[in-house]
Amino acid sequence: MKRLLLLLALCPMSAHASPHHCASPTPLAEPWTSWTQSGSAIAGATVSTAPRLILGKPVTATLRPAVQVQYVLAPRKNAPKSRGGLFILAVKDAARIGIALSEAAWIDAAMGKTALPSVDHGHGPACSGIRKIVWFDLAPGLHTIQIASATQSTIRIMAADARANQPKAESVRPDGF
Repeated sequence: MKRLLLLLALCPMSAHASPHHCASPTPLAEPWTSWTQSGSAIAGATVSTAPRLILGKPVTATLRPAVQVQYVLAPRKNAPKSRGGLFILAVKDAARIGIALSEAAWIDAAMGKTALPSVDHGHGPACSGIRKIVWFDLAPGLHTIQIASATQSTIRIMAADARANQPKAESVRPDGF
């Protein structure tokens, strides 16, 4: 028993296991610098009751029991007794958009009833509070963001444009000036 306790004490904890093991939060780079701002929402049970996500503005969302959610698409993951909800995201110009979550859950994006494929996924920086980021190439228009298979009743969610606050390329005239 003492060996097991010693072994557990010496093993590093997962960076995503709990933010309480971090001495201080990791400063985040663009487009996630506003991740720690406050906001709240209640996830929608239907598209018509879904709150809007605003690019660069995180919210802590209260999720619903999954059986109450009328998903636009059948979730690819839907664990028993899990929680979920719907959000709406308006995109003005085509962009690569990341959806970040603080907890484990499944993320789907749809335009109308058409599923949109993810183009990349990963974790946030250690001690950042971002557990997961899934990237989608989204066309202009309204998109439904679905959260499914969450085990927690609340989740922090943020949508961000990959180009947020990035320097714009300078245009060069044909005459070199």
